[in-house]
Amino acid sequence: MLVRDIKLSLGAMTGILIAHFLGLNSPLTAGIIVLLSLRKTKRSSVDIAFVRIKSVMLALVLASSIFLFFGFTVYAFSGFLFVYIPLILKLKLEDGLIIGSVLSTHLVNASTIDFGILFNTTALFVIGVSVAILFNLYMPDMTKKIVKNQRYIEDRFREILLIIAAVLRGDKDFDHSIFIEIEQFIDDALLRAQTNDDNYLFTDMSYDARYIRMRKLQFYILKRMFDLGCKIDMDLIQADLMVGLTEDFAHSLSEFNTGEEMLERLESVSAACKDGPLPKSRSEFENRAILFQYLNELRHMVELKREFSSEYGKKV
Repeated sequence: MLVRDIKLSLGAMTGILIAHFLGLNSPLTAGIIVLLSLRKTKRSSVDIAFVRIKSVMLALVLASSIFLFFGFTVYAFSGFLFVYIPLILKLKLEDGLIIGSVLSTHLVNASTIDFGILFNTTALFVIGVSVAILFNLYMPDMTKKIVKNQRYIEDRFREILLIIAAVLRGDKDFDHSIFIEIEQFIDDALLRAQTNDDNYLFTDMSYDARYIRMRKLQFYILKRMFDLGCKIDMDLIQADLMVGLTEDFAHSLSEFNTGEEMLERLESVSAACKDGPLPKSRSEFENRAILFQYLNELRHMVELKREFSSEYGKKV
């Protein structure tokens, strides 16, 4: 946040001074454009620059036409806005609405349309946008922090899986409070990864954000597995199998594990459950059904990791 505050201050000052030294009229406008164009990431600053180039060109052409025919009056400017605003919204260029409107007031104030005023107005815009992009070329690299976030998420997932295994054994003294902190952490880590990706213009850094999105989907599965484990209220041979399976998954969970071996274990346990004796009571039947749901949730969690690894064509 401090870096962004400094860039806003220095960027606005730089834009104003450049416009002033070039002898442009209304140099303060260049500073305002810098403030409006400095975004949180490099990519967003560049993207919005292209949008605003289109909107400003449209504004100058439209304003020049209207003012030449109807004069440089408040009524003419109101008519310009009446046409310009719907047109900008229709073309999905609303990010340039304010700058285009403000720069059009320069034509009204000049009470003339000639090369000088058009050059001055365009130069103010170019300076403001260029300075904003230049100042946004520096962004702190968050890669190391993101990797630490990923490792922390994995550690907490292992902790949750071991808690679920304990729940399956009959320990029901756990609550959902552990999930609240982890969910917030995942959301913050995802935002950080997305921001870091947007700060690379020519390098694809989307892996980290996609990895954390995959973990977020797994997190929701973990919550359902926890809820299912809490519903088991009797000892079953199949439950013991699920405990071992869950603990194995906890110990093998890693960014570099494709999940293939775990899926083989899942199929083996699934086959063992099917070959077991039939339920002898309604309660046992209901508990077996819950364990079946649990097994499917665990399979889904592993498959998400396998699909992710397959998509990137490497063991991750």
